[in-house]
Amino acid sequence: MAYDLKIKDAVIIDGTGAPRYSGDIGVADGKIVALGKAPDSASRTVNAHGQVASPGFVDIHTHYDAQLMWDPLLTVSPWHGVTTAVMGNCGFTLAPTRVAHREMVMRTFERVEGMSFSALEQGLGKDWGFVSYPEYLDTVERRGTGINVASMIGHTALRLYTMGEAAVERTATDAEIAEMQRLVADGMKAGAIGFSTSLASAHNGFGGKPVASRFADTKERLAIGQTMREAGRGIIQMVGDATPRPWDEYIGMAKASQRPVCWGGLHGSQAIPGNHLRELERTRELLASGLRIYPQAACRPTVFEYSMGEPVGSMAGWELLQPVVKATSAEAKLAFLSDPAVRRRIRDVMDGPGEHDHYLAPDKYQASLFRQGFKMTEISWYPPEPALEGRLAAEIAAERGQHIVDLIIDMSLATKLDARFRTPLSNFDDDQLQDVMVDPNVVVGFGDGGAHLSQLCDAVYATFFLKHWVRERQALSLEEGVRRLTSNTATLYGLSDRGRLAPGVPADIVVFDPDTIGPGRAERVYDLPGGGERIIAGAKGVSDVFVNGMSLPKQGESLQAGSHLPGRLLRNGRASQ
Repeated sequence: MAYDLKIKDAVIIDGTGAPRYSGDIGVADGKIVALGKAPDSASRTVNAHGQVASPGFVDIHTHYDAQLMWDPLLTVSPWHGVTTAVMGNCGFTLAPTRVAHREMVMRTFERVEGMSFSALEQGLGKDWGFVSYPEYLDTVERRGTGINVASMIGHTALRLYTMGEAAVERTATDAEIAEMQRLVADGMKAGAIGFSTSLASAHNGFGGKPVASRFADTKERLAIGQTMREAGRGIIQMVGDATPRPWDEYIGMAKASQRPVCWGGLHGSQAIPGNHLRELERTRELLASGLRIYPQAACRPTVFEYSMGEPVGSMAGWELLQPVVKATSAEAKLAFLSDPAVRRRIRDVMDGPGEHDHYLAPDKYQASLFRQGFKMTEISWYPPEPALEGRLAAEIAAERGQHIVDLIIDMSLATKLDARFRTPLSNFDDDQLQDVMVDPNVVVGFGDGGAHLSQLCDAVYATFFLKHWVRERQALSLEEGVRRLTSNTATLYGLSDRGRLAPGVPADIVVFDPDTIGPGRAERVYDLPGGGERIIAGAKGVSDVFVNGMSLPKQGESLQAGSHLPGRLLRNGRASQ
């Protein structure tokens, strides 16, 4: 037979963990029809020149729910070999959303996911084209995407739709819980692959209030778990604080739903020595008992870029910075940070530990974690002295005889809070993180593609994983590294025909050089709707990315007008036939 595409002279790694072998791949009608030997002619032939051909990477933790409305390629993920993205994590989705609640939802995305409200407003437009969750899926399918997408139903969206602003004030009534159960059932029938929620204290939405899912009680969550059990399929994704880890909530949801629960995030850090090992052991015990509860972990340090005028991540939850978080004007923020008493208070807490740790974070673990990361803060952007950019703030402070807190506040005030800094918030101990990465029960994720756009770019996680943990640290074989990025995530999330190379499956393929693959340098660009800013990073060593047998534009290239978008909406984990 004739192929639409032939990839020749490749080192084939099929995503199952099986040993690599050399050969060719034949593709016809979007599916793999020949693997190993592909002797027939093809309309297009790509010579891999001995590079690896593997399944496209399956990213289970993205927030592209809004971005795909103006960027159907879902950049930057496909540059890094991602061919399938799971959206709707942490309880944050665009649907269901009543027209009257749209600003409230966008303000939530702005605050908790670091998205520009202006970009969201302009990118989504006045008429979103949907209200219900099934309508949202129809809109995504009708508009098309460059890569495959699957979506979960978000708890915060459910509560806002059902309860309005009361969703961020109280628990739900029995009638409201029943309505949320109905919405979840309808969403699952329409093609959702699961349900997501957040209990994390760092997740604060519009007006600085906790996001709606944080007001839910155990009764509400377990009722939704029961609805998932009745659906008979799907994943439950949960995120919560590290101490105390809400094991009872994870266990309760796993029992109520009889579905897999994937929680985040398990970190490698020095805040509580050995804690990650205890959590890995607890995971093994739960799995042995028959409960499918899996930790999800980021594979690289989580480094946020921020200004003191816009605290991010766990900083947004500090009691001592709430006047900045809740301030509605730049003048109010400047006045607060200019107060010598405030400066002394921040210094005292950063010099801890001590009795005032609660001003820094909800618990001593988070306080210790941030205190360690704060010492590694870099200057990211400081126009008065560009030569300082990229240097450690602690080193500069020592040279100038200042406290690091004084240096950062002085830089912030000198630029009217525009100066930017980078602080690692977790995963900055490689040895401990390696324990997490090599554990077979850990799911690799937390790329957060589509979120925190002006603060970080962790959507590069797949190329980083292969560069750092496979090539540099040699913690995993290349075959196992590819499996962890492909069939491992696809199988857990019910994406039944993705994440592996085999005859008859969709041809999602990435061709890469294992000796050079990795993320490129991060840079700030202004390509969001209305000229909004975001941080992006290209990929090194990725030669070609194919989605359902079609080649995607390479980084730096645009989709030509009228071009077909090869991605598919994976309803119930599979593309519609």
